[in-house]
Amino acid sequence: MSVQRMVLTLCLALMAVTWAGAEETEYQAVTTADPEIVIGDLELLVRPLRQSELVVELEAWLGLLQAKVQEISLAEIEMRKKGRDISEKKEDIKEQIKEIKKEDSQAAAPEKAATTAPAAEAEQAIAQELETIAEKTEEIAEVAEDVAQTAVADINTADEDEVRASEKDLLEKTEEVEEAKEKLKQAAAEVGQAEMKLDEKVKKIGEAEIELHTKVKEQLLAHINRLREEQTALVDRTRVVIAALEDKGGDVTEYNQYVTAISGIQIDVSDISATRAIILGWLKSPEGGLRWAKSIGAFILIVIAAKILSVLLGRVTRRAVEMNKKSSDLLKDFLVNIVRKAVFIVGFVVALGMLGVDIGPLVGGIAALGFIIGFALQGTLGNFAAGLMILMHRPYDVGDVVQTSGITGFVQSMNLNTTTIKTFDNQIVVVPNGSIWGDNITNVTGSDTRRVDMVFGISYSDDMAKAQAIMEDILKTHPLILDDPAYNVKVHELADSSVNFVCRPWTKTSDYWTVYWDVTRTVKERFDAEGVSIPFPQRDVHLFTETGSDAATGK
Repeated sequence: MSVQRMVLTLCLALMAVTWAGAEETEYQAVTTADPEIVIGDLELLVRPLRQSELVVELEAWLGLLQAKVQEISLAEIEMRKKGRDISEKKEDIKEQIKEIKKEDSQAAAPEKAATTAPAAEAEQAIAQELETIAEKTEEIAEVAEDVAQTAVADINTADEDEVRASEKDLLEKTEEVEEAKEKLKQAAAEVGQAEMKLDEKVKKIGEAEIELHTKVKEQLLAHINRLREEQTALVDRTRVVIAALEDKGGDVTEYNQYVTAISGIQIDVSDISATRAIILGWLKSPEGGLRWAKSIGAFILIVIAAKILSVLLGRVTRRAVEMNKKSSDLLKDFLVNIVRKAVFIVGFVVALGMLGVDIGPLVGGIAALGFIIGFALQGTLGNFAAGLMILMHRPYDVGDVVQTSGITGFVQSMNLNTTTIKTFDNQIVVVPNGSIWGDNITNVTGSDTRRVDMVFGISYSDDMAKAQAIMEDILKTHPLILDDPAYNVKVHELADSSVNFVCRPWTKTSDYWTVYWDVTRTVKERFDAEGVSIPFPQRDVHLFTETGSDAATGK
């Protein structure tokens, strides 16, 4: 029993030690093992990580990014130092040549010939310059050596198809530095052997030194462009980890601020050559100009594709709604426009994603803006709702003659906010949909047939049967009056001055006014021809004469 207790105690102790060791073991970053990892693979690697683990990964990527930014800063400092060296060297050469010419002019004067010896001193300075030219050459190109070794090593280890333009440019600049070193040595040899004027010697050696400085500066610029490509690649991968941490509830404000602060290119406008080299290098870089060119090209292609797709889907939608015979033209146009605009907007948002625009804040901003605009435009939204109700209930369609809001005319067009009505005298009236939906709507041409209501009066002394027969004959023989429904002619009213008949034939809606005008004219002509009078309003006036006796008595 004691042995079992000892074994159990030992197991518990081992478990405690194991647990304590597990707690003490900190998570180590693994995604930075390959800084050039494909972004899609990196997204998959960080997906299962917890928030604390993502913080460790993010700090590791920020460490790589910080080291790269520091390397770029040191290279830029060295490049600017080279720029200052070039300027100082140019000024020094000018001063030396100016001093030599001044001393030569003084030596040419007879009274000072014995007191000046500029040639000897200048020759001695040139001799010292030639003795140290090899050391100066190595000193000037010392910075270029490390850069050259790195460039050649990276290019030799990479496949020919994978060599970037920046790496090729760096290799070319490295070769130009070697050529400039040889030119400087050659210039020193020529100056030491040839019979040249002192100022020409100074100028020749000085120009060779300036060229070497310039080539080293250009090499540094090419190196900086290459480092910027690597920085951009690290920024992209760091942003992937930041996004993963943000999705899992982490505070990424500080990280985003740091990445934003070190991103971009700082240009020294005082150094035109450096600025030009940086811009050209960025344009040729696959992480810079070429990347943006691809993104802009993809953006344009997606927008064009979205536009074409919206047109095609609009046509499909129109054909689909046209299969429903009960659908109004307004509803057809509305659905087609909605499909087209929705497809294009979705395509445009996807295209913005190709430019690196974060769609989430954009959508949130659009929602907030929509709320503000909706609150400010309540009347417009009311018209919008009324437009939807009109489309659903279809009280009228394009081309119909309507009477609404005190306006009568043809419906020319309609959108969700307004309806455009063309009056019979060719006026264009734009009516808010809210005013139409809140008022009576009379669709004059809403039916295929209409009843023409007319009233004709005859004199009390005329024959009513004869007048009725005349009107019935006119309606029976008119080609545009329908047999079904049948017309109706009846004595309708015994008015003050006439006996009124109602005359109500039916016709097609398009023939309404033709029938109205034809029947009115024909009735007048037939009544006149057959002796039936159409009386005008009459009033009987009775006059009373007052006699003298009536006046005296007051009666």
